[in-house]
Amino acid sequence: MTDPAESVADPAPADRAMILSQDGWGRIIALIAAADGDIAGAEDALATALERAVTAWRAQGPPGNPEGWLHRVALNARRDVWKSAATRTAAALDDDVLDRPTDRHGAHRSSIDPARTDPTQIDPESSDPADFDLDALPDQRLELLAACAHPDIDAAARPMLMLSAVMGMTAKQIAAAMALPAATVSARLTRAKKRVAALGIGFGEPDRLDLESRLPDVQEAIYGAFAIEWAHAAAEPREGMIGEAVYLSSLLAELCPGDGEAHGLAALIHLSAARFPARRDAAGRFVPLSDQDPDRWDRSLTDAGQGHLVEVHRCGHVGRFGLEAAIQLLHMAGIRDGTTDWPMLLRLHDDLERIAPSLGGSVSRAAVLAEVDGPAAGLTALDALGFDPDGQDDKRLSAFQPAWVLRAHLLTRLGRTDEAAGARRRALDLTTDPAERAYLSVGLT
Repeated sequence: MTDPAESVADPAPADRAMILSQDGWGRIIALIAAADGDIAGAEDALATALERAVTAWRAQGPPGNPEGWLHRVALNARRDVWKSAATRTAAALDDDVLDRPTDRHGAHRSSIDPARTDPTQIDPESSDPADFDLDALPDQRLELLAACAHPDIDAAARPMLMLSAVMGMTAKQIAAAMALPAATVSARLTRAKKRVAALGIGFGEPDRLDLESRLPDVQEAIYGAFAIEWAHAAAEPREGMIGEAVYLSSLLAELCPGDGEAHGLAALIHLSAARFPARRDAAGRFVPLSDQDPDRWDRSLTDAGQGHLVEVHRCGHVGRFGLEAAIQLLHMAGIRDGTTDWPMLLRLHDDLERIAPSLGGSVSRAAVLAEVDGPAAGLTALDALGFDPDGQDDKRLSAFQPAWVLRAHLLTRLGRTDEAAGARRRALDLTTDPAERAYLSVGLT
């Protein structure tokens, strides 16, 4: 008899192929939507392909290249729509648009193609006009991210649209990350996709100049995808959205070498990803940053992150991501050396609070303040964010799990054990990661 636990840990081949292909869903949507700018249409086509995959893969076994299979079936589904009578009566069928996905977007470039950037390496025999367009972006997902940051799309909806359509995040995941109701996120996404569809072919393909003008939104989306995936990623940051975020942030820094925030984002993502191997012990238990073994950090990612921080200073502009990367590096140095420079960390957090205030940043600042001036000072700063002694806490703060973890920690240090246990239970309620739940449950009755 099959052990139920084993069944959960080891899904059937078809289900495993479906899970593995999830990392490519955003890429498939980008490839298809690049033809006409219709993100909702591309999502419908992928949904059709997924429905067919469930039946076909379970009956015949998964294909060798699940992502390629899904792309081909989704593209055929989209072509059926383009050729449909409804489409023909709504607008003239453009044969160039109809054929473009396979001609121009059939292959994913995993890095910058020198032939797209260096005139000396252009193949004079090439028949692809894109090979001679030095302003073209070398990655379809980056193109679609920049397209989703179009100025005609509501600014508040742009990050949601990018996270949903390009990075493959669900409305529920986005809502949790942004501390917003899921219904609000769904409504904004629906409106944004309708707007994108209305723009249609006129939506255009953004080039490098467009990318530079839309960098803040694109950077926000890449970091948002990384942050959402942080709690659910495997220990090795080689696969999935973590690897995608590392790749996209590196590509962005390479395309925009003079932008300090592009390097700051790359530094932050590389330094954070470097710690992934140490986030769990050999038994899969959660290990907090303060207890991690620096020897388990990925050296190559750490070196890359430090290199991007050097570039931040070369650019002469330190923004939000550069500051967060510097904070990350200072924490890592403290753990490696056994002595953390808390006053310097507080200065960096003060700077971060001034230029890019956020709930997460304020909670982190309260934690650092507790190390500098004591737990009472940290708790006072935390309470000032919206904790209410009568239980009328600020709604966003009340739903923010890290705030309850910190509150439990500070109350424990102050000897207020009953209150600390209550805060820890609340943090536990807001935690979905089994390893973190097990860690927070220790000592609770």
